[in-house]
Amino acid sequence: MHLETDTFGSGSRGEQLRDKVRRAFTSVIETANTREADLLLIVGDLFDSSRVSEEGLAFAFTTIARAKMPVVMIPGNHDAHDERSIYARLAPEVLPGNLELILEHEGRTLHFHDLDARVWGRAMVEHSPEYRPLGGVPEPDARFWNIAMAHGYFLEGGETERSSPITPHEIERSGYDYIALGHVHIFNDVSQGATRALYCGTPAPLYSSDEAGWVVVADLAPGRPVAIERVPIYS
Repeated sequence: MHLETDTFGSGSRGEQLRDKVRRAFTSVIETANTREADLLLIVGDLFDSSRVSEEGLAFAFTTIARAKMPVVMIPGNHDAHDERSIYARLAPEVLPGNLELILEHEGRTLHFHDLDARVWGRAMVEHSPEYRPLGGVPEPDARFWNIAMAHGYFLEGGETERSSPITPHEIERSGYDYIALGHVHIFNDVSQGATRALYCGTPAPLYSSDEAGWVVVADLAPGRPVAIERVPIYS
């Protein structure tokens, strides 16, 4: 989402852009509620940097608290969990009760037993070629829907020096049902083998088009392939 970005600028124009992005984020929560989603995944870069005002934090967490389902979030390259991390200074009571914030560098798996689902993600410390967003992903568990979150850049042509690489082999080898990807601002289906993997694009029209941003709704149901719907978000 890149809430609270310096690129908005100052003055009335900056305020208009900030309000547009905030309306888009509010629409994401409203869309999830309307569709009665079971989980909402935020795959990094909720904030543009660690320089976030108290008012900006309050807006983000108050909005997330309106979601009627668990919200799982990992840091991305803009809000990385390094020594300047915005998340490191947050008191636990500041976070909304429905938010699961994964800050472990090695990754953590969350179990949602009522959904027969498990979600794995890891916090980015440094956006570098050494960081592997899918590094250390656990083996799938046949008793659950296996979902992963990864913030990085998909490489079709093999290994390069690009930071935070995600390869076709890593996606297919995971054996997961669905991998939600973040970092790229356009919709892109990079599914490999039986694993569906997608960039939803950005919900903020500021970064995608003049009319709408986008989210992805993934429908995981027994007995059929994972169904994907690209849903416009207006602000």
